[in-house]
Amino acid sequence: MECETLRRQVVKTTGSTSRKVRRFFSSSNMIPFRLKMGHKIKKIIERLAEISSLKSEFNLCEQPIDCSHVLHEETEMNRSFESFSGLVGRDQDKERIINLLAEPFKVGDAHPFVLPIVGMGGLGKTSLAKSVCDAENVKSHFDLKMEACVSDDFSLKQVVQKIIKSATGERCADLDGGELNKKLEEILNGKKYLLLLDDVWNEDAEKWLLLKPLLSKGADGSKIIVTTRSQRVAEIMGTVTAHNLSLLGQEDCLSLFYKCAFKEGQMELHPNLVGIGKEIVAKCKQVPLAVINLGTQLYGKTDEKEWQSVRDSEKWEEEGDGILPALKISYQRLPTHLKRCFLYCSVFPKDYLFLDLLLVQFWMAHGLILQPSNPNENLEDVGLRYLRELISRCFFQDYEDLIVGAGFKMHDLMHDLVSSLAQNEFSIISSQNHQISKTTRHLSVLNSDSFFYKTLPKSPNNFHQVRSIVFADSIVGPTCKTDFEKYLLEFKHLRSLELMDDSEFEAFPERIGALKHLRYLDFGNNVKIKRLPKSLFKLYNLQAMVTGEGLEELPKDVRYMISLRFLFLVTKQKRLPEGGIGCLKFLQTLLIFGCENLENLCEDMQGLRSLRKLVIHHCDSLISLPRSIKCLTTLEELFIIDCEELDLMTIEKKNEEKIQPLSRSLRIVMFDNLPSTIALPEQFLQGSAESLQTFIIKKCSSIGEMPECISNLKKLQNLEISDCPRLSKRCRRETGEDWPTIKHIPKIEVDNDDSGEKTSD
Repeated sequence: MECETLRRQVVKTTGSTSRKVRRFFSSSNMIPFRLKMGHKIKKIIERLAEISSLKSEFNLCEQPIDCSHVLHEETEMNRSFESFSGLVGRDQDKERIINLLAEPFKVGDAHPFVLPIVGMGGLGKTSLAKSVCDAENVKSHFDLKMEACVSDDFSLKQVVQKIIKSATGERCADLDGGELNKKLEEILNGKKYLLLLDDVWNEDAEKWLLLKPLLSKGADGSKIIVTTRSQRVAEIMGTVTAHNLSLLGQEDCLSLFYKCAFKEGQMELHPNLVGIGKEIVAKCKQVPLAVINLGTQLYGKTDEKEWQSVRDSEKWEEEGDGILPALKISYQRLPTHLKRCFLYCSVFPKDYLFLDLLLVQFWMAHGLILQPSNPNENLEDVGLRYLRELISRCFFQDYEDLIVGAGFKMHDLMHDLVSSLAQNEFSIISSQNHQISKTTRHLSVLNSDSFFYKTLPKSPNNFHQVRSIVFADSIVGPTCKTDFEKYLLEFKHLRSLELMDDSEFEAFPERIGALKHLRYLDFGNNVKIKRLPKSLFKLYNLQAMVTGEGLEELPKDVRYMISLRFLFLVTKQKRLPEGGIGCLKFLQTLLIFGCENLENLCEDMQGLRSLRKLVIHHCDSLISLPRSIKCLTTLEELFIIDCEELDLMTIEKKNEEKIQPLSRSLRIVMFDNLPSTIALPEQFLQGSAESLQTFIIKKCSSIGEMPECISNLKKLQNLEISDCPRLSKRCRRETGEDWPTIKHIPKIEVDNDDSGEKTSD
């Protein structure tokens, strides 16, 4: 019914002729449709009544979901990462490994040198290895530093791709195995490199012997660090005695726990909690990940009963080495809505790089975000609050601020936990496992061949209930498009589809339009898909779409996607036409990335009535912005980065009389690397006088002065200027010509074009 309602809305807004009406549906079939829906609703009501009658039999009672602590309490997300970045109790391990890496190459030494770091999960092998690789006294010995997470399934092609990407930033998705090997040899040839191969499980010596010759192309003295839980892996790959990482000392564990659990100065005020904490740490069996995880769960909590509930949890009685019981306790303490969000992350493979904006859209596609009680918040705001809470509790790690968003990963033990908890509904298809059950709702495809040739043919009746599929492997082979299209209709209730790698087909099959419940579509890593079929734009429920860099054009038909809230666009076209994106009145986030040919955006941007975030990044040919951008009254964040031909003044009319500025909601503006911009758009900024809080200007060498309207921006709290020699000079403290214009701003950072110093108010 929801799909039919959306379809009628499309007809109402875009079907101005009888032909368009007939194209979408015929009035003659409305009566049968209503009768059909009436019967379905009746059956659903009967089923709900039956379930309700069982409540008393199982002593079930309704309880309201309290998520106020998530929705209205600002969590200290960065605290966990800043506080725990130091490797407590690992100084000797670090020093020993650094000394081994710094030793000069001698005749007769193994090439390449391979040092395994071995230890059980949760000891901090990866953190230690990365800390060593980032040490200045290590980096200075090497020409090139790289890293690749290998994980469970050792695929030579994927490992080589990851090493190349780490070295050059290139994905090389369009290269075959031989071409990849040749490219890696060229990259390493004659260079002394340091490589981290993280989380290696492969105990097949033959697979290592296929990779080793490629890594031997580097210069003498090249060195490799391997982290693994397996002594057998260390024996196969190591050329020196493995460094066995031991359990963390008890005193170091206590120090780490108190650091995680107490706010500064709080520990002395609660000696009773210190004693309970000591008992909790003893149960963690000297595993740092367990200590950190439980410490963060109790951070800021001063109720003794909460600490006792962790200490006395029945989970400690389960089998394990301290880490899994601890992680289960952490999970058990999550509110119900956060548990669901965390469980859904199991569909993504190990070492997956999550992006905050996309993960929230994925959760929204599955209806996991509760409607906010605050009318000024929307689902995206609530989703980001959920995420901050999970990050602050250390359910994710390796957090990195990417300016327009954030990236992070899940520890492999966390992934093991979430996979075990979700095993009834989540299935992983690999070369070893190709079975799914009737309870499977979510699929992670690590091996496409197994999926198409074993899983699909043998389980033909188990797909109607599937809600999400992530293809972590490329979809290749002579019949891949036929296979993909053939089985697409089997997944008629699919809500999310992600292609993490390439495919051999250049367009989605027409049948994709039949996935009427699809809400999330991500093919951002696919460089082969060039065209989108017309049927795709009949996905009226689609809320988020991420396109790949192979896309030649985004047609005007995108206007029919009336539920679209998030669009990450990469396209080869020169101009975005009117009557397309500009008609998406519910679009909240528009990210335009890497469109090298794009010269102009659409002129009808005023139609984006709900747009809150606009990012334009690395569009080298973009020369102007439409004046209608000033009509985006709901816009809160604007980032324009690496657009070398863009002149921001194109949004201002020349010789135009002063007009009453529009009331806007802009809070954050960043202009970065816009060398063709000679002045800042005064009218545009003036329109944000009552809302703008942060203004960042970087690498805009042609901008000569601050506009007068800056003095009117009364809400502006933060001004940052860097790599703008002329502007920086005029904004120097006390002496700069523009200092009187900006001195009212509480926090000012301006680099000094003579000394490189920054001034801060």
